[in-house]
Amino acid sequence: GGGFFALKAGFLPKSTGKGKSQSLAAEDTKKDIGPIYSLDNFIVNLVGDRGKNYLKTQLALEMDNLKTKEEIDKQLPKFRDSILTLLSSKSNDDIKSMEGKFQLRAEIISMLNQHLRLGKIVNVYFTEFIVQ
Repeated sequence: GGGFFALKAGFLPKSTGKGKSQSLAAEDTKKDIGPIYSLDNFIVNLVGDRGKNYLKTQLALEMDNLKTKEEIDKQLPKFRDSILTLLSSKSNDDIKSMEGKFQLRAEIISMLNQHLRLGKIVNVYFTEFIVQ
């Protein structure tokens, strides 16, 4: 009985009969995270509500390679300005839902990749996201 419970609860590996080749192939499809470039905090007033709402966020940029870091370093003021302009154009309603946060992430990636020639931003991670 205890063995059955351990198997069902995931404590013991299940035998699928499919062999090691398929399980190794599944592990190979998992993608490692690329190099990360952390940016300082951004604090902006949100559109509407007469400046009563603001957003404080911190971003980490996942890059496709380390050369992209050098490119970002050279253009950091341009990157920060672009992000600040985008964030301050958003309202509380734009970013309060999960869909809104995913949309914001996509917009940041697209906007920043327009400035890059040698590499690209693969993903953006919100390491802090406070709306007040």
